[in-house]
Amino acid sequence: MGGAAAHAQVSRACLAPCLLEAYRDTGLAPRGRKSDYDHRMSGSGAKPPIELHAHAVASAQIHATARVIANFAWQHLRAATMFRDQLVSIEASNARTVFGSFFEDIRSYGSACIMSAAASIEALINELFINPEGPLRKKFEDFETEFWGANGIERKRSLEKYQVALDMLGKPRIDEQTSSFRNAWALFELRNALVHYKPTWDPIRQRNVELIEILSGQFEPSKFPDSGADFVTMRAMSGDCMNWVITTVINFLRDFDSRSRLDDNKMSGFWRFET
Repeated sequence: MGGAAAHAQVSRACLAPCLLEAYRDTGLAPRGRKSDYDHRMSGSGAKPPIELHAHAVASAQIHATARVIANFAWQHLRAATMFRDQLVSIEASNARTVFGSFFEDIRSYGSACIMSAAASIEALINELFINPEGPLRKKFEDFETEFWGANGIERKRSLEKYQVALDMLGKPRIDEQTSSFRNAWALFELRNALVHYKPTWDPIRQRNVELIEILSGQFEPSKFPDSGADFVTMRAMSGDCMNWVITTVINFLRDFDSRSRLDDNKMSGFWRFET
């Protein structure tokens, strides 16, 4: 066997267990039950095979990748909670400090938390529409055109996609004046204000001013910058704001799920992040 071929076979042999472990980490694998691979590897000192057929490994790769993508909204929210926890830890370590370079790390984790949380809401509704076995997918006569087309659902804003899904299921829409919907809207506006940043003192940025009014009182701003600092990029970078961010995602998804009941198993993974 050539050196390149041997290396490929060893690499594949190492990759397969990693793929299985990645699958378990998505939260989709059955809890409390070992996989067939685990059973084969346990007992009587059995060792992983050195050589695996290429087509078998390719099949495992495709399967694992598909399952990870199908649950990536969960992964986004998990990342948001991890960024939140890092920010809270830095706050605690600098509790007696007025201000310093550590705040750069706070802003990095804070902005990452906000972006990941918003991405979770964005990704979930797409996953629910795309699922080939899901109730929404079955409502389409021509999925490619009606969802992905030039005038398709995929081009709508994320919160509107949730409303369209409820329409298709014959369920009542979420009242846009409820706190769950308004807070979700504010989360997206906060994310957009960071991504497409323009200072709030710019007279044409009235939308940012409205956002600040909505967010005022929702959480304790950061104590490190002074009261005159920019709200979006400085004062909103607090652990309490990040708790509001995570709670906002959960509350919105709870509201949607109570109406749609599309996938109890999938949604149960998100409730693990409730505090």
